[in-house]
Parts: sequence; structure tokens; C-alpha cells
Amino acid sequence: MQHIAAAASGGTFDYVGAGGLALVATAVLIFGVIGKGSRKLNTLWAGITAFVAGSAYIAAGKIWASPQQVVEQGWTGIGVGGGAGPFGDVGIGAACGLLVVIMVFAPLNPARSAVLSLVAAFTWPMAGTGSIWAVPGQFFAALSMMVGA
Repeated sequence: MQHIAAAASGGTFDYVGAGGLALVATAVLIFGVIGKGSRKLNTLWAGITAFVAGSAYIAAGKIWASPQQVVEQGWTGIGVGGGAGPFGDVGIGAACGLLVVIMVFAPLNPARSAVLSLVAAFTWPMAGTGSIWAVPGQFFAALSMMVGA
């Protein structure tokens, strides 16, 4: 049996890594939403970029895990998923649904969309891998693997 190896030229991103993807997506957010860059992200693209960044933060770990820990502690602090909190018994599924309602119905600008999408990127996986809320994170994780992240 003969094996033919393709030449390693062009067409690849080489190895990006989850930390590298997190770094690039964060730079796009800073310059496209907050900064005075030559390109501006609209609300939709700011949200998508922030969700990709959040998914990369989870995969990268290390220093990138800090925002995820803050979000998780915030939900715990208001009693989500921990029994009777200040809002009664609110499960993580309700918190995930609330994020979708805000994304669809609230008047968002690119900065608010980016923050909300980062919160969603950390919150939705908290519902568990078998839940519908895990699908967007799994989708972006699969895309990340396709580009070598």
C-alpha cells in the first residue's frame, strides 16, 4: 500500500490553540466594540465573537478561566441552582432561558451584546452536556477544533 503525503503549504491556520483563539477573539472584541478601531462590530457580530471568546476561555483554562468563575459565583450568589434563593427556586435552565429572552427582546448595543454573550458562553454549559443549552458551546468547540484551537 502506498501513502501519498500532501505538501504542507498554504490553506491552513497552523496550530492556533484555545488560548490563542481566546486572545484573538478578545482583541477583536476590544478593537471592534470598545476601541476606536477602523472596523466596528454590530450587535450580532459582537455577540457571536464574545460567545466564541467565552467558549475559548473555557477550553483554554489558566488565566482565561477567571471570567467563568465570576459568572458562576454570580449565579450562585443570587441563588440560581441552589434551592430557595432571593428569587425562589430558580434552576440553571431558567437562567439560561432568561439570557435568551434578554438576547432576543432587550435593546442591546454591541458592548451589551458582547457582555451578555460572554455570560451565556459560561452559563449555558452549566446546564450539563445533555441539555439543549450545551449545543451552542459544543458547536463553537467543534469549529475551534477545525481551525486547530
